[in-house]
Amino acid sequence: MKALASFLSLFLFLNLHSQSSFTVLFDFDTYGITPVTRFRLDSFLSAQKNNIQVLQIDLHGHCDSKGPDEYNNRLSIRRVAAVKNYLTGNGMPASNIINEKGHGKKELINENKTEEERLLNRRVTISFTTIIKQAEEIKASAPVTKNTVTLKEKLADSSLIAGSNIVLQNINFVGGSHQFLPQSKPMLEELLEAMQLNPRLVIRVEGHICCLQYPGDGLDIETGINNLSEARARAVKDYLVANNIAAERVSYKGFGRSAPIFSYPEKTEEERIQNRRVEIKIISR
Repeated sequence: MKALASFLSLFLFLNLHSQSSFTVLFDFDTYGITPVTRFRLDSFLSAQKNNIQVLQIDLHGHCDSKGPDEYNNRLSIRRVAAVKNYLTGNGMPASNIINEKGHGKKELINENKTEEERLLNRRVTISFTTIIKQAEEIKASAPVTKNTVTLKEKLADSSLIAGSNIVLQNINFVGGSHQFLPQSKPMLEELLEAMQLNPRLVIRVEGHICCLQYPGDGLDIETGINNLSEARARAVKDYLVANNIAAERVSYKGFGRSAPIFSYPEKTEEERIQNRRVEIKIISR
């Protein structure tokens, strides 16, 4: 009977919780967030934005075997704090992080003999649990919105004059990158169709980012250059030109964090999405 009860408890847990984990790495004797770590954390935040209310996160920090125990214990805790600060600074509620622990050099995952092995030990493991039942209930109760006016219809509006701006809804990118996410394809195709149907239309693509306190631009981790908003605007132009839209009909500009809709710090993921946007400015039509 006890065995059956234990089995049922385990079955219930596994059907109400979805568990996953990933690891980010650190340079020797530092707890700074590297571009590669930033990319992984941004990708995690982007992938989990619809589950943010039902996530429970554990952070476990580790070091390689170099140095004394006491020093490594402190360093592993600082690595955990760095990851936590990055997550919470980019929209993750602090209440979602339910466990933080630094293990120093006590839990090596290899023999720690080579630099590659030591790098793998300098890590923070992010374990996260999604409470599936609650996530499904939130999804079911969320209001359904529908964009009833297409981009083609907006551009056909005779009241739209040169200088007008239109936000391109649902143009999304991999965190810290100018690479499109798959869900951007419908809007890109809609913009392409609008350009094809309006052969005299000339536009400027304008990129914006979120989550910076002061005006400036984000780091594009693919190039190592702080021009993320410009790179994302250029990616939209490149898509149009690759699909036979004349290059002289499309220019681009990055505005970084200089023209936010919502002030820093953004309070919700929706505010961050609206700040992290791509617009088109009508130059002539």
